[in-house]
Amino acid sequence: MTLHAADQLLADLEWLLEERESFVLDYPLAGFLIKGWRSNLKLLSDQPEPLVQWMAQAKSHFLGTYFEQLFSFAVQHFADVQVLAEHEQIHIAGKTYGEVDLLIKNRAEMIFQFEIALKFYLERNDLNPHCWIGPNKHDSLVRKQTHARDHQLKVLNVEEGQSWLKSFSNDTAVTPNLMIFGRHFYDLNIDAKAFFEYQKYNGGWVRLNRILVLEHFLYDLREAQKPYWITPNSIKSDKKQMNKTLKKELAIRFEDDPRPVLFSCIRKSDTSKTSVFWLFVCPDEW
Repeated sequence: MTLHAADQLLADLEWLLEERESFVLDYPLAGFLIKGWRSNLKLLSDQPEPLVQWMAQAKSHFLGTYFEQLFSFAVQHFADVQVLAEHEQIHIAGKTYGEVDLLIKNRAEMIFQFEIALKFYLERNDLNPHCWIGPNKHDSLVRKQTHARDHQLKVLNVEEGQSWLKSFSNDTAVTPNLMIFGRHFYDLNIDAKAFFEYQKYNGGWVRLNRILVLEHFLYDLREAQKPYWITPNSIKSDKKQMNKTLKKELAIRFEDDPRPVLFSCIRKSDTSKTSVFWLFVCPDEW
């Protein structure tokens, strides 16, 4: 059982409830939330133990599981809906056909099937029109959307899915709702100067051989540790600066582990030091 810091959980929960960053929201969470949910969040921040204990029950330490657990808490405590089922598997001939992330009924008696994901995609313009790619390159926005819409959000259309659904409702009409939360990381390899002068996006990526170009724009880098990729880690790690020492450290690291490294950092143009910028540093071969 992992006990996460209350400040971390509250920050991540607020990020989710405000839907600050996303790729796809068929029906935004805002349409399901209770009025005055911010007042409830304030009360929770004063006594966060229910959230801490709920998140400690997550079945694994993975980021995806962390986010699913957080989303479940958000719906159960801040949404005006009836939760019918969560993470239920649909079986055909004894084999798992698919899983329903979340099934809810709203006040209008409409049933929604939520397919939920948290993704971090990097911009690769050389792959247009499907230019959003996961750090491991085996994942992509188009692949995720295609699988969700063509399979996961259709598991209730098969006979076994319809039979399972009837145990909750006489009405088997279900509205699919794909919700892909997450962060866009824009390509900083070509013209970082123009990006930081004209764009307000809070995420970018760079190959290692271009990292020193960013020393004019970013500072105080802290490596993000999973599952704390949503908001900066409340337990502060050592700060690093954009210099040759960091470049050398990452070069040695990439020799054994080629996975891109995520940092939270500060824009030099942000005099208030309140706006977080997220940076993926990738091996040159990425």
